[in-house]
Amino acid sequence: MESFQQKNFSEVVKYQREIRGWSQARMAEELGTTPNRISSWERGVSVPSAYFREKLCTHLDMDAHELGLVQVTPPASTSIITQEPPTTPAAPEMDVVTATGPEYALQPARKRRPLLIATLILLIVLIAAMLTAYSSGFISFGPPNPYAPHTGHLALNDTLQQPDSTSDWQQGANETQARCLFKNNTYVAYQPLAGFFHACIAQKTDYANFAYEVEMNIQQGEFGGIVFRSEDSIDGHYYLFRVHTDGSYWFYRFADHSIGHATLLDQGNCGAFNKGLNQPNLLAVVAQNDILTLYINRQEVSSIHDAGYTHGQIGLLAGSITTGPAEVDFKNVRVWIL
Repeated sequence: MESFQQKNFSEVVKYQREIRGWSQARMAEELGTTPNRISSWERGVSVPSAYFREKLCTHLDMDAHELGLVQVTPPASTSIITQEPPTTPAAPEMDVVTATGPEYALQPARKRRPLLIATLILLIVLIAAMLTAYSSGFISFGPPNPYAPHTGHLALNDTLQQPDSTSDWQQGANETQARCLFKNNTYVAYQPLAGFFHACIAQKTDYANFAYEVEMNIQQGEFGGIVFRSEDSIDGHYYLFRVHTDGSYWFYRFADHSIGHATLLDQGNCGAFNKGLNQPNLLAVVAQNDILTLYINRQEVSSIHDAGYTHGQIGLLAGSITTGPAEVDFKNVRVWIL
């Protein structure tokens, strides 16, 4: 019988790019988009819009079916009528003689069944109680949440020494050579140009109410920071908290990639910040519904109400305003779900 199998879009687009000898940057240039978008297609994170579907069909000389963008229902398999096997004649019954003395008496199996059922019910109740306590924060495996309200369970505990498929931190460079990479047992955000920042997103994360902290060390440049509730990192929809080497901080809600269009939610200075380059600092945010509270080295620096974004990915960033490049190392990311 002939088998039916259709490749999905992510496999097809990657194969077509590779047989042409294109990099992700080259393909992005051909289609008028970014390498991040090409990467998200090839990982199956997103699919192209109608506009890019048409461009893909034109540039690759393929239709939507061949690209795997339209799922084809496999043909129905032909039913085969099989003849029921003949019934095997029953074996003749035989009398079995067993010992009847008290030393050979066996407990009837049905008397043990209620005890087994009761044990299983008790086990199910205990497991359900533990899961309820874990989800509500009464039980947490790993370090407890150090931030008010000091509840929740640890959902992410990543040293950032190497890639982890659970959170899937971005890796690679864009067309300006800004990049995200693992180096020297840390995760690095790098922006070569002054006047810009570069954000590195944990692509398989999606949190609503949480506490999020990370250790930061600014090696070059002017500031580093965190991104959270990133609803669409490609289009620039997220909150951004950046801290400069002099201890000043800025908190924005971005609506696109232009800081000129971003909403400045708060700014100030933190005396608890370890100023200068090559200094360790701990950044954190607690997001509960529309209340967003920011911390530097476990000291609260800002708490505001904003309902712009309700959930999304987390990320890290590096940047400079007047001098480049900027390079910031990060390690020990933790997220507690509230």
